[in-house]
Amino acid sequence: MTLKDAAVILWKRKFSFSGRSSRKEFWLGVAALWLSYYAVFSILYAIFLFFIAGVSRTALNGAVLADAFLVLYLVTGLTVFFVSAALNARRLHDIGKSGWWQLISLIPLLGGLVLFIWLLHPSDGDNKYGPEDYYSSSILNE
Repeated sequence: MTLKDAAVILWKRKFSFSGRSSRKEFWLGVAALWLSYYAVFSILYAIFLFFIAGVSRTALNGAVLADAFLVLYLVTGLTVFFVSAALNARRLHDIGKSGWWQLISLIPLLGGLVLFIWLLHPSDGDNKYGPEDYYSSSILNE
């Protein structure tokens, strides 16, 4: 699996909390997600700077542009949040745990460490969430 394959799977299953994601698909998907997030953020910021430089220096015009940038930034951030939550849930399914276990990261210090260790575990073989490699291969062949 390549970064491109992981990005394709991530795009096709962006809001799907069902199924499984292998360890390799997960980590390449995380890389693809964050690379795309930083690319979108950089483009939005460049557009913001381009327009703010061309707008008269009145407070109203600058505030409208800043608000528009903030709204786009928040939409991008929320999208990344939900896509990463779905990806985490699928990875937890791959090791035989419920996707709800990602809420353990809300426990200060220890919770995030436990979740990280779980995300590093190898696949659990076939389990109640499906066959081990069914979802990745079927999505790439669509």
